[in-house]
Amino acid sequence: MSSTTNIIWLQSNQEESIPNELRSHVALFDNEDACYQFLCSLPPTLRGLTLVIIDPSVSTNRLAQLNQISAVYILSSSMSKSHVKISSKIHGLFHDRQSLINQILADLNRRKSIKPGFLTGIMAPFQGFHFLLTHSSTWSRALIPAIIFTIILFAFSIPGVWGMHILTNRLIQKHTSRWAHIGIWLLRIVLYIVAICLSLIIAMITAQPLSSPALESLVRAQERDLKYPNRPEESFWGSVCRSLRIAIISILLSLAIFIVLTLIEFFLPPAVLLTTPLKFLTTGFIIAYDIIDYPLSLHLLGVKERTPWFRHYVWTTIGFGLAMEVIFLIPGAFLLLLPAGVCGATRLVVAAERASIDQPLLLNNESA
Repeated sequence: MSSTTNIIWLQSNQEESIPNELRSHVALFDNEDACYQFLCSLPPTLRGLTLVIIDPSVSTNRLAQLNQISAVYILSSSMSKSHVKISSKIHGLFHDRQSLINQILADLNRRKSIKPGFLTGIMAPFQGFHFLLTHSSTWSRALIPAIIFTIILFAFSIPGVWGMHILTNRLIQKHTSRWAHIGIWLLRIVLYIVAICLSLIIAMITAQPLSSPALESLVRAQERDLKYPNRPEESFWGSVCRSLRIAIISILLSLAIFIVLTLIEFFLPPAVLLTTPLKFLTTGFIIAYDIIDYPLSLHLLGVKERTPWFRHYVWTTIGFGLAMEVIFLIPGAFLLLLPAGVCGATRLVVAAERASIDQPLLLNNESA
């Protein structure tokens, strides 16, 4: 185990000893002000410190805002949810001391995480499928979003494709030229793609708020499998309202992009060679944004924090979206696309969060 100090331990009762396995990693404080002054004295570029708060009277607000702190663990049985939900850095709430110590030891012994990239994004949905298929306890929860997603998908895609078919049939009847028929058939294919892509986006986006409690349960199940600490649970209506806000933004954005690309194809037909791949990429990115945003928001990240996350992991997001589209094309796989995608997105968020924590640590001689 490393001889570096990367845990700031704040407790008022000094009679409670720190386990021997943690002593070489801990800087111990019994006063919030002294702890705050010490952290402020450290280089502002330093990252990766874990703050452990044993004293229930301590407010985490000003300590968690410091750049040097990457994660906060709290031991308290009386702390209210309103007091806890103040920072995305709060990675775990514990009601007994041994669970807290076990989590810290697991973090210390865990292999250093690597920043997720394009290939990690591609693999994540498949790992989500593997998690669902190998954990029978998740099947009943996965069934709810799967059914809702399938119903919405068919409710939009079948009328959409049929409407595009009728529209192009009328165009064929009006034009007898051979070249006109070829152009109309190409237009039909393009319109089919538009109808299916939009149906996929709408189904994926609207199924989330309708099944948000089940999806949140799957996120927490995946986190437990990754040995990720527990977070405060969100209320039913809070979960639904947050999902609805994300859904509305995603739907409006996707409709605007698809309208622009379709108009370009209509007025400049040769551009279809460029706009069709763009539609495929756009669909993948919007789906990835919507699904990855779900575990991000559960980790108490606000809009200002989530936007830089997607900029920082843009290739991861693109890889995730492309994999989701490929899975959609596999017969029958689309039934579990939403729950598996949420589980895969959770793996990405946890990996990114752990990679941000596993930074160069504070040396013992610096804390002396």
